Amino acid sequence: MPIVAPPFYCVCIRSSPRVKMKFFILLALFGAAFGQNLRAEVDQLLPFLNMDEVRSIYERYVQTDAQVGEIWSFLQSAETDAAWRALISTPELQEISAWTEVRGVSIRDYLNGIAAMLGLTPITRSANAKSPASRSWTAMMDEIRAVTDLEGAEALARTFIANPASEFGQLYFMTQARRAGFTRLIENPDVTRFSAQLRAFGVDVDQIITRFQNFFGWN
Repeated sequence: MPIVAPPFYCVCIRSSPRVKMKFFILLALFGAAFGQNLRAEVDQLLPFLNMDEVRSIYERYVQTDAQVGEIWSFLQSAETDAAWRALISTPELQEISAWTEVRGVSIRDYLNGIAAMLGLTPITRSANAKSPASRSWTAMMDEIRAVTDLEGAEALARTFIANPASEFGQLYFMTQARRAGFTRLIENPDVTRFSAQLRAFGVDVDQIITRFQNFFGWN
């Protein structure tokens, strides 16, 4: 019998993560002519973020590490709630949330999930929590970065953004055009107090803001 070469997609599945990423981006480019709905595009991006593993790492640190546990406690404080209310009352966010809702992606449900996690179902800290350590938060973030691929997610997102038929691209440009509103949010007194406290805990708030601004071309 003649030897039949395996399909291209099978070769890619057995290849390195970098080759796989290029393959998925290639698929996204081939699909550009047809366009995709927002739900399908978000579903393609989520595996890069590996949220189940990220949640597992975060919960482990909250339960066993004193410094991360202290940050967790702060996230359930009245000070955090004030910043949270500033976020969810932002007109630009409400407008974007309504747009995504009818396209099968609920920002509202995601935010409500965070609110429930912080206010209604907090994780119980272990009695064996370790002593504070200056690298606790950094060590946790190093573990999270090791199981996620933000560069791969951004590369795929850019292929959606370049596609005029992409709903993710529409969402991107809608958000990009609302820079002023999100800038006001960052400068809100409740939010600046919240950010200052996170910085005091050693959280690199400025890097998070800068990455967000760079993605939307707000720098």
